[in-house]
Amino acid sequence: MKDTISVNKRRNVAFLQKENYNECWKISQKYSSVLMKNINSGNLYTICCSTNGQYLTELKSKGLQLNDKKDRNKNYIQVWSTMLNTVRKGEVEKQAIRLLHQTNCQRSS
Repeated sequence: MKDTISVNKRRNVAFLQKENYNECWKISQKYSSVLMKNINSGNLYTICCSTNGQYLTELKSKGLQLNDKKDRNKNYIQVWSTMLNTVRKGEVEKQAIRLLHQTNCQRSS
């Protein structure tokens, strides 16, 4: 009986983790869509920083995880960091935003 309860508890925890993971990707897609709408704007880096801040704030307000157990960033955070670094350097800015959005579309579906 004890083993069954333990198995069910682990199953519920795994299900909630998967749901939260999917929710993070959906939120990421929402904010990358905002970037796609503003991709031809003048100062992309400022817009990207602002949008990233809003994204992180929403994740925190919903209590969603930003780091894993080893204190490394989750991959839905890493893709934003990579995009920000690329845009900051002024290299292929629009392509970085498009790649972020494409990744979000693939992961959230």
